[in-house]
This record gives sequence, structure tokens and C-alpha cells, in this order.
Amino acid sequence: MKPVLTRWLTALLGAVAVLAIPAPASAATTLVYATFKGDAQADEELWLYQSTNGGTSYSVLSDTNFHGPTGVLRDPSILKYNGRYYIAYTVQSWTTNSTYFNVATSTNLTTWTNIASIPSGIANTRFTWAPEFYVEGSTVRIITSVAATTCSNCFRPYVYTAQNTALTSWSGPAQMWGLGTNHIDTFVVKSGSTWHAFTKDETGKYIEHWTTTASLTTGWINRGRLWASGYEGPSLVRLDDGTWRIYVDRYSTGGGIYTATSTDLNTWTGLSAVACAGCRHGTAIPR
Repeated sequence: MKPVLTRWLTALLGAVAVLAIPAPASAATTLVYATFKGDAQADEELWLYQSTNGGTSYSVLSDTNFHGPTGVLRDPSILKYNGRYYIAYTVQSWTTNSTYFNVATSTNLTTWTNIASIPSGIANTRFTWAPEFYVEGSTVRIITSVAATTCSNCFRPYVYTAQNTALTSWSGPAQMWGLGTNHIDTFVVKSGSTWHAFTKDETGKYIEHWTTTASLTTGWINRGRLWASGYEGPSLVRLDDGTWRIYVDRYSTGGGIYTATSTDLNTWTGLSAVACAGCRHGTAIPR
């Protein structure tokens, strides 16, 4: 081949390499948020919202009209597992005694069927609130806040473990030792070898961050308070880029859901309001 032609082909191939089309940027995580709307009985049912911008604003996906066998559904925790959706939820208002929590399932996020009622298993139970799914490996657990009639405001978090893949049979309770009394709305995630719990101190009304490297039920250490008082119902979701997003319910003043983000679960941004009309304590999962 002539030298001039060789140089021309080499230059052309180099240009082609330079002009290679870059990979598209990753799209924002699409999330589904499960919630209820308020303390009136008509608002104590399952609502589903969807976000296509990574969870900073939501629009209504479905008013399911599902309120469970008692007619009351609050604090829903949502899970996608084995091709189905599940929710665990509180079955009575915050002023009415409740000794168990429920689990329901759906294939389409619209039609829901109750499949289990799980008793607290604690003597003299007064309230059983805010069951939250926690999955590690192939094991599905629910962390629930239980208070007894024998003391005032003495909520403790307890762990219940699924005994079958249909999530209809559960064992427990196992107490989360170290977290102590007076904590509600405990939500746990694991990063590396460390478990992180985000929970509400029912006396000071602060969200607290706790960690352990021992096990889910032992060795918990308080790492401090987050933000101002007056928030409850913390829940976390991990976005496609690895960032953690937390949601909290500003129940005390002004209302609404607020959010912050973290890359390591230890340092968080400030809270900002989420556009999610009527939303209360709930949880989000990737769609």
C-alpha cells in the first residue's frame, strides 16, 4: 500500500475512534411511595405516589381504597419481593389500642389482599405501630414499635422474621437491645458490616441515628440527633447512583414530607420539602 494512502486510512480510523458516541447518562431513579393521608378515618387508607426525578416530587399513582380488615391503615412500609408487592401497616389510629400489625400483598399496586396478622407477642401490649420491612440476603424481617400498658410512653423496637416465602408466617418478637425505651418508627439499613437505625425519640421528638456492628438485635450505640425536633416516621431508599435518601414526616408544624441525602449514612444534607400533596409517614422503593 502506498505511504500516503496508509497515512490517510490511519488518520480516518483515529477520527472514527474520537467520534465514538458516549454512553447515555443514567436516568433518575423512579420511585413508588406508599403512604396514608391523615388522622380522619377516610384518610387512613393506602395511597401510592410515583416520582420520576429521584424522589424530590411525587404525583398520585393510585388511591387504592385499601384500608384492611379493621378499616384503618397507617404507616405503610412497602416491599417488592419475589415478583409481588407487599405492605406492612398499623391497623388502628394512634388513639386506639392495637396488639398486632398486618401484611397485605398485590401484583399490580392497585388491588391488595391481607395475608397475615402478626401479634406483638408482648405481654400487656397497648400499641403496635409502624412495622417496617428490613431485608438482608434472603431473610425478610419486620421491625415494629410496641408499647405496653405497664409504663407510660415506653415504646421499644422488636424484630419479627418471615418463616416462609409467602410472608404469611412470622416468628418473634426479638428485642433490639441497646436502643432502649421510648423509641418509635425504627427504620434499619445495612452498609458494609454496619447496621444503621433511624428512629424517633418520643420524648425529645428528634430523629436519632444509631449503629451497631454486632447484630441487628444487639450492641446499638446512639450516634446523635439529626435536624430539629418535630419529625417522625424516618424511612430510607437507595438511589441508582448509590446515594441514600431519607424521608421524614413533619407532623408537628406545617405538615408534609421532608427529605435529605447522604453518601455514607453518617453525614446528611439539610432537610427540604417534598412535593407530595397529602403524604404522611410512609416508605419508598425503586419502581
